Amino acid sequence: MNMEVPLMKNRIALVTGGSRGIGAATAIQLGEHGARVAVNYYRNAMAAQEVVETIEKAGGKAIAVQADVAKQEEVEQMVAYVRETLGPIDTLVLNAPASSSNPTSSIPAHEQLQAILAPFTGSRWDILESFVRGQLQAAYYPSQAVLPDMIKQQRGSIIFVSATHARRANAGGIAVAVSIAKASVETMMQHMAEELGPSGIRVNTVGGGMILTDLNAGAPQEMKDQMARKTPLRRNGRPEDMASAIIYLASNQASFITGAYLTVDGGNFII
Repeated sequence: MNMEVPLMKNRIALVTGGSRGIGAATAIQLGEHGARVAVNYYRNAMAAQEVVETIEKAGGKAIAVQADVAKQEEVEQMVAYVRETLGPIDTLVLNAPASSSNPTSSIPAHEQLQAILAPFTGSRWDILESFVRGQLQAAYYPSQAVLPDMIKQQRGSIIFVSATHARRANAGGIAVAVSIAKASVETMMQHMAEELGPSGIRVNTVGGGMILTDLNAGAPQEMKDQMARKTPLRRNGRPEDMASAIIYLASNQASFITGAYLTVDGGNFII
C-alpha cells in the first residue's frame, strides 16, 4: 500500500449532524484524508461553517448543508445540492439524531426530554414512539437518497453511529427510548448490508461508549471519572476516537467488511 495516498482521496462524503462532537471530528478527518465533505447541520450554521473552514484551511474542500434529516423532502434537496456542488455521494455517515422534541406536541420540550431519558417504568408511549420513529427516519431518508448514485457507481459506504448501551441493558434502566431507537437502526443496517453487498455497497455500525462531547458536558465529573476508572484503557473516549474508527470503515482498508459492529469504548463492552 502506498501510504502517501490519502485514504479517502476522490471520495465524496456526507456527514449528518456534522457541526459538532463526533460528526465534526469525523468531517474534519474525512477532509484530512482527502475526501470532499458535506457537513450537514440542523440549526447551528455557525458551527457547521467553522468545521468547513477547518477543513479548507488544511487544504480540503467542504460545504455546509442544512436539513432536518428526519424530513424526506429536505434530505432529498440536500443530497441533490451536494451532488451538484461536490458530485455523487459515495460515503454516508449517519450521525445526526432526530430532534429530541416533537414540535407538534402539546407536551413541553423539557418534559419530552425527561420521558426520552426515563427508565421503562417512567416512559410514555407517545413520546417513545415519536422518538424511535424520528431516529429511524434520520437514518432511513439519507440512506434512501444516496443509494441510487451508489448503486449506479457500484460502490459506496454507509456508516451508522450508534452507542453500546443499545446492545445491553444499562444499570438503572436509564434512556430506554434511546437504546430502543439505536437498536432499531442497527437492525435496519444489518438488512441493508445483506441486500446491498452485491452492488458493492458496504454498511457498518460504530458503537461508542462514554465519548466526551457537548451532549454530556453537563454530566457530573464524578460520573465521568468513575466510567474512566472502570474502563480497561482507563479513560473516556474522545470524538476523534470515534472518527478514526469511522474513517477506517469508510476507507478501502475495510473493503471486505460489511454488516459489522465496531465497538469504540475502551474495552467496557467486554466486561
